[in-house]
Amino acid sequence: MLEDDFRRAIEAIKNRAAIEDVVRERVPTLKKAGVLWQACCPFHDERTPSFKVDPRRGTWHCYGACSTGGDQISFLERIDNLSFMEAVELLAARTGVELPRRRREDPARRDEETRQRAALEAAAAFYKRQLQSPEGRRAADYVAGRGLSPTTADVFGVGYAPAAGTALVEHLRAQGHEFEALEKTGLARRNDSGRAYDFFRGRLMIPIRDVEGGTIGFGGRRLADDDASGPKYVNTPETELFKKGRLVYAWDRALPNVRRGGRVALVEGYTDVMAAHQVGVNFVAAVLGTATTEDHAALVRKSGARVVQLVFDGDEAGRKAAYKGLHGLLPLDVELQVAVLTGGDDPCDVCVREGSAGFLARLDTAQHWFTFLLDGLQGKRGMELSQEVDRVLALLVRLKKPVLRESLVGDMARFLDMPVATLREQYAALPEVVRERQLSRGGPPASAPRPVSRQTSGPRPVEDGVVAGAAADVLVPEKAPVRLEPRELAAWEDVVGALLLAPEFLPQVRTQISACPEPELATLVGKLCELYEAGTVARPAGEGGGADLNALLAALGEHSARHRVSPLLARASMADGAKELLEGALRTLWKQQLQQEQRRIQALFKELDGRSDASEHIERLTHRLREIHALIREVR
Repeated sequence: MLEDDFRRAIEAIKNRAAIEDVVRERVPTLKKAGVLWQACCPFHDERTPSFKVDPRRGTWHCYGACSTGGDQISFLERIDNLSFMEAVELLAARTGVELPRRRREDPARRDEETRQRAALEAAAAFYKRQLQSPEGRRAADYVAGRGLSPTTADVFGVGYAPAAGTALVEHLRAQGHEFEALEKTGLARRNDSGRAYDFFRGRLMIPIRDVEGGTIGFGGRRLADDDASGPKYVNTPETELFKKGRLVYAWDRALPNVRRGGRVALVEGYTDVMAAHQVGVNFVAAVLGTATTEDHAALVRKSGARVVQLVFDGDEAGRKAAYKGLHGLLPLDVELQVAVLTGGDDPCDVCVREGSAGFLARLDTAQHWFTFLLDGLQGKRGMELSQEVDRVLALLVRLKKPVLRESLVGDMARFLDMPVATLREQYAALPEVVRERQLSRGGPPASAPRPVSRQTSGPRPVEDGVVAGAAADVLVPEKAPVRLEPRELAAWEDVVGALLLAPEFLPQVRTQISACPEPELATLVGKLCELYEAGTVARPAGEGGGADLNALLAALGEHSARHRVSPLLARASMADGAKELLEGALRTLWKQQLQQEQRRIQALFKELDGRSDASEHIERLTHRLREIHALIREVR
């Protein structure tokens, strides 16, 4: 059972975020139809709307090919490919509901992280002070030369790392920070002789913060472009806190604005971000010089952004950077655009020279991502064209929907004035496609049924290995866990579906349903009983009747059984009535149970063959078998 405070938080979230509003943000075609809302299902292709949203119950359901459904959380899980907690956190941020902590962290690990974060914050403060030192004047002049104000530099924590090799180490050690914490956070290292030295030296320093605003690493820029003493930019090496492929620079500052406006612009450089925020375009952030990853995409998903704009230079380097930016974002169901800057400008130049109006004007002229890719094919011939086509097709592999992918391949063929079969052949030869094909051939079938173990709890004709009514020393052979027969599984599903429709029958059938052998259905039954006893599951007929699905789904939390609720309810709703469905399902289960006992008794007759005391046992077993036959006839 989830903690009560966490369950109450989930219920508060769903009360504040109406399900029709949540769905309509992702499915703009959702329209009101009587008391329900409907649209073509967003999870499969169809022409006739089979996707229904019921505000009374707070649920959605696809009555077509998907045959699934759930609540707001389930919808975001599926459409944005989120985990349960990611969907909850997204809705919590949107509704302003504070989530209670659900896990206790390991104290030793928590203390270690606290020490590391303290060292990083102390380093950020040290670098920031050094910007005002005589040695740091060169770095301050660079910041001013880019058009960034002292206030902007202060807000973003810009600093300077002294060229001396041990300035930071000596300062932090004097403050009581252990070298181990400096080493683990990438701030310092040891040379071959064991002498400690600073990792960053003689560079402009930009703190990189997590979503809560805590410093977890740094980006260091070389100050003299003609200096060959190292790369132009150096980031903190990978640490427990600093994972380059999971971070977006200034995400902590951009995120609230992205959530409000549903829009994010991703640029290349630190100064680009600072200049945009300086002029009030505060939904801008930057990926740290790497291709976008699934983790980056997850951050965008959780932000609720529906429009993502990539802003890059118009040269070949900018085009390659745009391809890297598209890589991880294409699987997202968002409007993805590319804004190309011309004339050698970068976003920082535009913001400083033209202010917010100039930069927003560039964003307003952004192209659809596929149009941008097609433009890159113009004027190319032969091997150059073939290589560029491969780059575009490799990005199309990232798309989730085959229909969309096929449509875009056709558009590309028309753009290049060549047969679509030619592009399909080149697509099929891509290493990514070949690898995926090999994996799909070698792996197990995705739809292989999972075994369901049978339990033996609850009142049954055969208990604890002894046939009821037979001699105590006539043991039933132990059976390995077996998979439920389709008819038995369907009957249990009907039982749970009927109880979802009419939870008032729970007290009458609780004994019979306590032995449900299917784990997910057993969990559903258990939660229904708990909520019924607490008086929180039944809904008045005027509010749609049946179980309060919001309370049930909140109680189920992350359990996989929550995804069974909507399909079971939809199936049960097609029956003549909850009572009739429940009675019929229980009769089927009782008959299945009797027939199982009948088969096991028949097997015992063979076990008794040749035993000296067989006649007595056979008489008792025969009597029990006649009783079972009579009961089966009654069930019919």
